[in-house]
Amino acid sequence: MIFAITLVLVYSGYSIGNAAFKSGLPVKRWAIAGTLFGPAAYPLFNSHKQLAYRKAMGKQGITIIL
Repeated sequence: MIFAITLVLVYSGYSIGNAAFKSGLPVKRWAIAGTLFGPAAYPLFNSHKQLAYRKAMGKQGITIIL
């Protein structure tokens, strides 16, 4: 049981770290958050990714969603 939980936490840290690298966010911070909190860190990651995108685009940024 403990092995399975540890495996999920490590995989979550790896996958969130990889997603942070692809998004241009700090990798080490998100990999550690993913390892500590597991899949519960993913919604927080998504919100930070959107905020970083909006900050980079500015107030006049227009996004086209297909």
